[in-house]
Amino acid sequence: MTTIRSWLYGRWFVPIVSGLLIIGSFIASGVAGSDFRGLEDNTILADALMFAAAVVAGAPIVKKAIDALLNRHIGIDLLVSVAAIGAIIIGNYWEAAAVTFLFAIGHALEAATLNKTRSALAELVAVAPDVAVVMRDGEQVEIDAGQVRQGEVVLVKNGAKVPVDGQVVAGSGALDEASITGESIPVEKGKGDQVFAGTISRGGFLHVLATGIGADTTLARIIHRVEEAQDAKARTQSFIDRFSTWYTPGIMILALVAGLISGDVVLALTLLVIGCPGALVISIPVAIVAGIARAARIGILF
Repeated sequence: MTTIRSWLYGRWFVPIVSGLLIIGSFIASGVAGSDFRGLEDNTILADALMFAAAVVAGAPIVKKAIDALLNRHIGIDLLVSVAAIGAIIIGNYWEAAAVTFLFAIGHALEAATLNKTRSALAELVAVAPDVAVVMRDGEQVEIDAGQVRQGEVVLVKNGAKVPVDGQVVAGSGALDEASITGESIPVEKGKGDQVFAGTISRGGFLHVLATGIGADTTLARIIHRVEEAQDAKARTQSFIDRFSTWYTPGIMILALVAGLISGDVVLALTLLVIGCPGALVISIPVAIVAGIARAARIGILF
């Protein structure tokens, strides 16, 4: 039951259902090589399936457009909604389904890549140690990693995570620094060497003088940078956002003017459909977020 519910509310439910309806429409019309001669009118069935595909893919887009309008924002969702509704009005069900289906795929891809980026970030957070063993008053004391004070000596035993950035003041050992540097082979550390929070001891015993704690560690800064990269917008993406804000009302006004001058409602609605740049607007954020997610998975952090 949980699996079914998660699929029904998953990001790919709408594109998959819409896509299947589109395929069914093509089959019903004979495009896919099948011909249901037993049906009195295959065209009616094909149109009904294509209309259903447009409704399934378009309903979430229309909802977003209405929400945006209530917040006094005119975005690309509004243009897609109007174009799809216009295509349905003039009987071009395929155009309505295609526009909304491609837009739904774009949103699903964006959500998928965002989730991958969050997973990469979660893996980084998981690397952060929870506890630390410090020397206080000549005794070993186990405390939360966040409670280590600047200048304290931290003990790193075999198999333990280094809880702070610091300098080795005594002992020797090998540290797995893959989470920070990407180096797959443990690195030997001795007196005077730098160590980083989140690295793992693969042998030996180290006394580390804490020089970077809490949010000042290299690992914490990496996590913060990844979070910033998720939320930040490249200049190209910012341009596309501004472009869609002006382009949407521009195309709608142009279609209205064309309809008034020509007296042809079909021409005006066709202009709306043709002028819908869903793929252009979706392409930039999807490409950027996908790049960040892919790079994070192989250890490259922007």
